[in-house]
Amino acid sequence: MDHGYQIALRPLCDVLQSEQVDPANVALLRESIVRAGHWLEPIIVERSRGIVMDGNHRFTAALQLGLRRVPCIQLDYSDPRVCVRHWQTGQAFEVARIFTTIARGEIFPYKTTRHAFDPALPVVAIPLESLYA
Repeated sequence: MDHGYQIALRPLCDVLQSEQVDPANVALLRESIVRAGHWLEPIIVERSRGIVMDGNHRFTAALQLGLRRVPCIQLDYSDPRVCVRHWQTGQAFEVARIFTTIARGEIFPYKTTRHAFDPALPVVAIPLESLYA
């Protein structure tokens, strides 16, 4: 089954959080990752700068777990498989705002953007111990 998505192990220090997170969700996610012993859902990042498109909670959990690398799918905003909308209104979201906000060293409030991917994203099973190195 070729979805055309490539999984890359990207250094966590090369990934940039884009939105605030719910600490309770992060704690639950962190526990489920540890329980599984594997990383199952890649973080989707913008290829050139490493901005998180989808996976801010997973990114924060990885930081808290002390991981060095995380499984990522690296995409460009120009990729036809990527669609970004306002979380509340469903209107198209201006991608330039994402870059300018992150460039200023700021992040968006929780649930500002909603990224959709077509085809659906794959699930992986990467042993946690391989992500500490």
